[in-house]
Amino acid sequence: MNSTTNFPPLRTAWTVVCILFLASVTSYLDRYMLSLFVAPIRHALGLSDTQISLLQGFAFAMIYACMGLPFGRIVDRRNRRNLIIFGLVVWSSMTIWCGLSRSFAELFVARIGVGVGEACLGPAAFSLLADYFAPSHRGRALATYNMSTYVGAGASLLLGGAILRALAGIAVIPLPLLGAVAPWQIAFLAAGAPGFFLAMILMYVKEPERKELLRRGGGEHRTRVLLLPYIRSRLTTFVPLYASYALTAVVGYVVVAWVPSFYIRHYGLRPSDVGLVMGTVAIVGGIAGCLVSGYLSDRWVVRDLRGGRFRIPLLWWPVAVVSIICFTQSPSLGVSLIFFCLLTFGSAVGLSSAPAAIQDAVPNELRGQASALHFILAGLIGLGLAPTLVALVTDQIFHNDNALGLSLMTVLLPVAVIGLVASFVGQGPYDRVRRQVGESHRTGPQVFGYADSMERKDAPDAI
Repeated sequence: MNSTTNFPPLRTAWTVVCILFLASVTSYLDRYMLSLFVAPIRHALGLSDTQISLLQGFAFAMIYACMGLPFGRIVDRRNRRNLIIFGLVVWSSMTIWCGLSRSFAELFVARIGVGVGEACLGPAAFSLLADYFAPSHRGRALATYNMSTYVGAGASLLLGGAILRALAGIAVIPLPLLGAVAPWQIAFLAAGAPGFFLAMILMYVKEPERKELLRRGGGEHRTRVLLLPYIRSRLTTFVPLYASYALTAVVGYVVVAWVPSFYIRHYGLRPSDVGLVMGTVAIVGGIAGCLVSGYLSDRWVVRDLRGGRFRIPLLWWPVAVVSIICFTQSPSLGVSLIFFCLLTFGSAVGLSSAPAAIQDAVPNELRGQASALHFILAGLIGLGLAPTLVALVTDQIFHNDNALGLSLMTVLLPVAVIGLVASFVGQGPYDRVRRQVGESHRTGPQVFGYADSMERKDAPDAI
């Protein structure tokens, strides 16, 4: 049985959070920049809204579905730091290729390549940080890392907006070796560069000892845990848990994919102004929401309240319902932006509790795979389906590009209601499982009844 107190010094652990935070921010630069350059990319490559939505969503979702669990198994068995370095190099290279693409097919393949690299990061980072921090600090650490989602989205929009303003009126710019490139291509080239530098910094991060592992009978051999049987025997816990957080991701992905176009089409904002406004809102609202989420989740775990960290979505979803209606339907730009900021804040509160809440419900041996499954579901539903669904509602139901606000409300409002119901229903089952996991760390796997989800033979430390 592993001690839960023998964790690295907090100064070292928070340094690792900062490095992984920066790595994650770079992963979001290219992903969300595409939404700001919808118009010039459509014009340059002759694309439709539906093709743009495929680039924003399906290209990533396909990779998460194919590679998520294999990467999760690597996280649970191998060196997590090295996997993150591999991912950084791959997605940075593919981001640069996005800027060099000359057709829809090329850009689509490059986006798939970006997804391959980025599919490594989340599961590996969550598992790594869980072994750097004790449970009483884990919520704040993972929420701080999760700020990168919002800082990355905001930085992407700010960078894109800055490039648009700096290169306003310039159609193409000649570059050595590359020839004439458009401003949107320069944005992708700039977004891909920092990852190589961060990959070198990560070489100095140590792979921590794995903690909170299950043991058989107090011995030194580990019990082999299988993810799908483990989840299948606890569906009343994991269906609401994954559903709530996947639907939270739907809101975030749809907002980033289509809200810039909504403000451009509905309120007549210039793309450069949208980048500045939305980038600022994403950073401020996202940081505030992550800080609140981390503080509340750790406080509720220390106080041993029913539901633990999974109580957080019960706060988020009512905020989502009100914000979605008000920001999409307000006749005033100022009021719309206020509720959009509230939606961003609430989304950060909800989504930032996901990593720690999921890891509280599984043993260490499944943390990478359990996190990967979260990214798979969020990718398939949030990236692969939701942005395209908004485009289809606009194109096929309303037949009007200016009806984007109605399309957003039509898609997002049912999502929020279903998310609230799932979170409410899952409170009791989730609380029972997280308590059993905590007890099994102290006394061994026999307390948790793992006969249905483990190989009943000793497995050496290869896992």
